[in-house]
Amino acid sequence: MNNSKTFHNTWSLQQLPVTLQLLGNEWRFLLCCDGRTNIGQIQERLDLSPAEGELIVKHLSSIGLLTETSLSLEDFARSTVDRAQPGNGTQTFQEYLATAEPPLNSSSHPLPKEKAVPAFSPLQKPSQSMSLQAVIQFILNHNNSDPTAGHFATYQVFMGIGTPLLKRNGITSLRFQDDRIISDPELQNAIIESLEKVLKVKCTPEMLAAAGAAKN
Repeated sequence: MNNSKTFHNTWSLQQLPVTLQLLGNEWRFLLCCDGRTNIGQIQERLDLSPAEGELIVKHLSSIGLLTETSLSLEDFARSTVDRAQPGNGTQTFQEYLATAEPPLNSSSHPLPKEKAVPAFSPLQKPSQSMSLQAVIQFILNHNNSDPTAGHFATYQVFMGIGTPLLKRNGITSLRFQDDRIISDPELQNAIIESLEKVLKVKCTPEMLAAAGAAKN
């Protein structure tokens, strides 16, 4: 689970059934979910491992007690203040945001060791490919009347994808010059799921394919 995600209580405390029974750590976790504090911060505060936190979130969500909070554009912009690294010169708002790109591994807990993956090569031609450049362009096109909103939406989409999955596919930053081909079905599905959630639209892998992929 992406530790940068935030959740809020679906119901107020007064609305909870008087017969509801939860484990002690589940009650503690529920009370910490204010829609602003992310999962990683709650795990650290309660001294829980990522695995323990994930089980609690899944259980509380499955019984309707927690709802994932969608990050507003304003909240995202404010969250960049502490990690932005602007230079001395002037810059556009989009250039400023690029200096505040959050690190993919923001949790205080170390990530499990992952299998090494080959470095990206533009010569890769998977049978069913997805273009990272096409994904970003799809998001920007959806917000073509407001470039800033498109830039925010791009960050929102990728913040909703688990860090290990991105790193496993060699994606450690959205700053890249050449296109990056995504052939991992798990990552493709994660991108589509996050994209549909943020943009409130339906899409298919074919819509996010590299230019000319259908002809190859």
